[in-house]
Amino acid sequence: MRINFPRNWLSFLIIAVLVVGIFFRFANLDRKFYWIDETYTSLRISGYTEAEMIKKTSYQKITSLSDLQKYQQINPEKTLTNTLNSLATEDPQHPPIYYILARWWAQYFGTSVTAMRSLAAAISLLAFPAVYWLAWELFQSSAVGWMAIAIFAISPYHILFAQEARQYSLWTLTTILSTAALLRATRATDENQSPIRLVYHWTIYVLMTAMGLSTHLLFVCVAAAHTIYITIMAKWRDIKTFIPYYVAALVALIISIPSLVNAVEKFDQIRSTTVWAQQTNLLRLVTRWVGSVTIAFFDIGIDGSANSAQLAFLIPVSLIILALVGYAIYFLCKQTPIGAWLLILLLIATTALFLAVPDIFQGGRRSTNPRYLVPCYVGIQLAVAYLLSTKISLNLDNFKEQRWWKIAIIALFSAGIISAGVSSGADSWWNKGSGWLRADLEVARIVNAASNPLIVSDTNIAYIMPLSYRLQPKVKLLIEPRCYTSCYQNRELLRKKPQLPTIPGGFSDLFLYRPSSALRSAIQQQNYQIAPVDANVELNLWKISKK
Repeated sequence: MRINFPRNWLSFLIIAVLVVGIFFRFANLDRKFYWIDETYTSLRISGYTEAEMIKKTSYQKITSLSDLQKYQQINPEKTLTNTLNSLATEDPQHPPIYYILARWWAQYFGTSVTAMRSLAAAISLLAFPAVYWLAWELFQSSAVGWMAIAIFAISPYHILFAQEARQYSLWTLTTILSTAALLRATRATDENQSPIRLVYHWTIYVLMTAMGLSTHLLFVCVAAAHTIYITIMAKWRDIKTFIPYYVAALVALIISIPSLVNAVEKFDQIRSTTVWAQQTNLLRLVTRWVGSVTIAFFDIGIDGSANSAQLAFLIPVSLIILALVGYAIYFLCKQTPIGAWLLILLLIATTALFLAVPDIFQGGRRSTNPRYLVPCYVGIQLAVAYLLSTKISLNLDNFKEQRWWKIAIIALFSAGIISAGVSSGADSWWNKGSGWLRADLEVARIVNAASNPLIVSDTNIAYIMPLSYRLQPKVKLLIEPRCYTSCYQNRELLRKKPQLPTIPGGFSDLFLYRPSSALRSAIQQQNYQIAPVDANVELNLWKISKK
């Protein structure tokens, strides 16, 4: 494969877009709220379990932020084995490969927010050569490869998840690499290359697929797309392709069996931690699907709280992008051989249908969550890359039409740059649960303004851990937290009776954070009165004072 760079104005534009995309992946890594999911990444790589943390944190003593964040840091007490155990017992829906990499990364670079997020950012850079390889295997065109690199570089979706301490950038990379490796291995088989070369190419596919299955459970949709693709292309007759593929797929599956079996055995536990995704209506589903397509190219953080002016702007932009994607898929199917368009459509359809069909019939909303749609974005952006590169490469008699396509490319890249610029300076974004998160930013501001504050709380530990990253060291905690992932399988925590706190003296300000009704009642019975600090956060923060 020869990497040829386009020799015209587009080359300078792609270089500029690539540089900007790399910059925004590492700019302000610590700016956005370190939210629930990311704190659980830190918890897992530390080797502790949530159950351990809850058992050692109670109303019996005042807790400092450093005491709490001990469970978010690498320490000699815990090893990689503890990390794997923490995942297996409390987070069976998360295969281990990313967390193994994150633990090694943290041992060298630390466990700060910047360090934790920088791993995902670094992994996302590997997607550039990977997507070039995949585009080459699909279309044998360096022009499509470079266009795909540019689209991936400036895509708001990829930039956003490149700055999150989770496995999504690794899932993106393994999806691209395994698909490219599949095409390369089948081509080598068709060319009757030597047995050693064939073993080499199919081994790469095995490793990439095994890594994908060990990165995210939904990679099974990518594996399903590959299986359907080979079945259709081989037509059940091409034994020389059929047999090597199924042998390779079986080996990859065997390598990934431990995490897959653990997920199956603890399916009820997985379902209990994803209950948030089990309610919505069909109209909301459709609007969210449109929004999910839009953020592949344009995203300025407009969520469900958008006002009429924002919607008046967003709706036409979304429809234009939706039309572009629809035409790109149509153009792809019309202009390319079945071996190219079929694989791209399968990448999109397997994941989309796997999530959307249950949502339609059961009223869920998993298919509206962009973090679950990685293979869909890979397929959509490859289709758009093929459309744009082809339209400006053709010797069109209609120069006006070609000029419009050049304008479309500049507009698309500009939309990505604007999106990245807006997102880069924000403290919160839609992918981090923006509603409660904005409230907690205000909570942190109010509490930090006090000279010697104490927070009393019995809320879910999943809320307390993210808040701790926004509080100043002077803030102290008196907490009896509820569990988020561990109660389902920990009988001791299930039987644990809630304790009632004794409010200590010596603090300038006493705050009540996300209290239960039982905790509010217990405090009022101790000759204290409580009142909301602010109308905007009245359900989150209360002020405690003597009657």
